[in-house]
Amino acid sequence: MKNKVGEYRCKYNMSISELSKRSGMSSTAISNLENEHTSDILLSHAITLSHILQVDLYELFCIKR
Repeated sequence: MKNKVGEYRCKYNMSISELSKRSGMSSTAISNLENEHTSDILLSHAITLSHILQVDLYELFCIKR
């Protein structure tokens, strides 16, 4: 699944470790998501990431409306 998690995380100068702590997701899960090694993410985690990174959920996960 294409996403912009890494792009927005870098925009806010946030480390994977910091995003992990704030989101409740493991650093490994975030890294795998950013590097497109997995597309498996709970909706609740996707929403949390969009709130933390201050970006629309659809934009963050490249979903066309």
